Amino acid sequence: MQSENSTAIQSDLLEKVWASNTSIRTKITTVRLEKAGSTTIAIKPRDIGTDTQGWSIGEKEIPCDTLETAIIVGMEMQARG
Repeated sequence: MQSENSTAIQSDLLEKVWASNTSIRTKITTVRLEKAGSTTIAIKPRDIGTDTQGWSIGEKEIPCDTLETAIIVGMEMQARG
């Protein structure tokens, strides 16, 4: 699994976030996607320290390998309602 940090997020992802009017908020290890008129989506780390570590999205805990992918999937979930 790749190591991630805030500078690793691609500028095209940031452009998508800005264009969608989505706010990204963090609290400890949880990332929240907030958008007016949509349900807030929580992204949390999963299986830390194992071969299957990554991120889980929303109440159904959909697994993703990277935070970038998790943000994209979360935004798509918000767009679909």
